Amino acid sequence: MKYLLLLLSFVASLLVPRLAAAQAAQDNALSLSECVEILAKNNLTYRDGQLQAEAADAQWRQVKSQQLPQLSLGTSQSVNLGRSIDRFTNAYIDQLYNSNYVGAGLQMNLFQGFQIQNQIRQNQLLRESAIENRTAILNAQTILLVQAYVQVLATKALYEAAIEQVAASQQQVDRVQKQVSAGVVGEGGLYEIKAQLANDRFDQVTALNNYRAARLLLFQLLNLPPNDSVELEPLAPAEQLNGTMSAEEIFDDAQKVFPELRGAELRRQSFSYLVKAIKGDNFPSLNLSSNFGAFYASTNANLDYFQQLNATRNGGLSVGLNIPLMGRWVTRPRVASARVQERIAQNQLDLTRQQLRQAIEQAVLDANAATDRFSAAQSQLESLTMSFSMIESRLNAGTANIFEYSLAKANLARAQANAIRSRYEYQMRQRLLQFYRQGGWNGVL
Repeated sequence: MKYLLLLLSFVASLLVPRLAAAQAAQDNALSLSECVEILAKNNLTYRDGQLQAEAADAQWRQVKSQQLPQLSLGTSQSVNLGRSIDRFTNAYIDQLYNSNYVGAGLQMNLFQGFQIQNQIRQNQLLRESAIENRTAILNAQTILLVQAYVQVLATKALYEAAIEQVAASQQQVDRVQKQVSAGVVGEGGLYEIKAQLANDRFDQVTALNNYRAARLLLFQLLNLPPNDSVELEPLAPAEQLNGTMSAEEIFDDAQKVFPELRGAELRRQSFSYLVKAIKGDNFPSLNLSSNFGAFYASTNANLDYFQQLNATRNGGLSVGLNIPLMGRWVTRPRVASARVQERIAQNQLDLTRQQLRQAIEQAVLDANAATDRFSAAQSQLESLTMSFSMIESRLNAGTANIFEYSLAKANLARAQANAIRSRYEYQMRQRLLQFYRQGGWNGVL
């Protein structure tokens, strides 16, 4: 039992660091969905949309409060000296005395030409529009994030392919170096293969810089400091879309669900209520007011404080009617200005609809082109891989020269790069097209 416990302790000492390292590696990995969550928390452009929605909500609640009555309580304390009027008897006195007043008041708008109701409806529509715009901003930033995420994966794959190219060229340099030392091949062949190695190393450096630039752009979108230890999880295979839909069909469905259009439409509708609210100035208004008060004066020694308040209590109720006859002709220009703003909002809605239609048309075209390129790149890679294998075998057998090998190797490297780019472009374009087809990112990421 003693030896068994020692053995278990030894095994645990070996496994715990490995498990901790695996957990740390897992913590340093980010998936696309996790990046979207970070984007929603850190991205300043999206945060600006959130603040705009909060401001619209606060404005809506402020306008709603105008339909509530105003109720107030007040009190005042005064000290009088010299010749003054006794507040209790209204007689002239010449002495030092103090008085106290307490009161309550109520004011309420009974009718204002439906101005407040129309303003509430207007600001409610603006609030809903701001919420839709907030979602639209997140969708737009998510598109940029998906493009940046895929770009990081693609440039990393290109960099890894460049490393493999350098390693293959280095093996050929070592092989030719041995042949030169053995006197089988002249030094000219060695220089040619070393030139190929230098070209591959240059391509490797270029690929590494592209990978670093893509990572930097991704972290900037997430508003995070760059971290070289963070790895991105590979994307799942792009879902094959069932059936084919034209850009017109996708656009018809998108008009019903996309927040950009809903937000622009709600904003346009809000101006019709603004016009009604402005026209309410031409209607009569009816107000209700009420007040109640009592006071105490130190000159009256016959009654204590509360007895005086009870003896001096008074109140009133009044209803006021205001009929506008002429308001310096300011209502018409205000209505005209509101109608111009409504036409501007309509034009903005049309512009948003046009931009969405063009984006969908471009997404359909890009998705079809990416599918064709992906298929062609796979065929190209298969053919050039077989061709390079034959040239490499002939080179090793001495029946092919360095020039043929370098040309075949360059063609294969180009085919590998095309295959990598087309594969990731295909994944990105399919996800973007699926986003437009369903009107959101649920299930796409």
